[in-house]
Amino acid sequence: MGPPYTGRTGHARHISHTNNISHSAETGRRSHAGHSALTCEEARRTARAVLSAHGVVDHDIDAALLVVTELVSNARRHAGGTTAFTVRCLPPRAVVEVADAEPCFPVDRPSPASVPGRFGWQMVKRLAERVDVRAGGPGGTGKT
Repeated sequence: MGPPYTGRTGHARHISHTNNISHSAETGRRSHAGHSALTCEEARRTARAVLSAHGVVDHDIDAALLVVTELVSNARRHAGGTTAFTVRCLPPRAVVEVADAEPCFPVDRPSPASVPGRFGWQMVKRLAERVDVRAGGPGGTGKT
């Protein structure tokens, strides 16, 4: 999310979790698999916990949370929800992965500022240092 953050490089502390969200202290990874009901709020809470545990602060965490919100929101709106959600810290980078069951890749659809919507994907691409979309999500369908 933007330039590399300069937070701690150690492993994340254990974070208590519910709602089928798992966390690995060894990898600094927290994920949510197989539940299309993942809300943007749950995804942000998960991302904030992992990133904060690694010392990510201020504008870096804000940018990451915007990206998380847009990706999960788009999966809910256009693909029936998420099939997996993962946040990892691989210093000096944070990695956010959102998978859904829709095989179609996101499409840029420019829109005038007076028309609501269609800004999320463009915002993700501007805030993230790198954006990759791969075919096949959990179970071999959809995309990540």
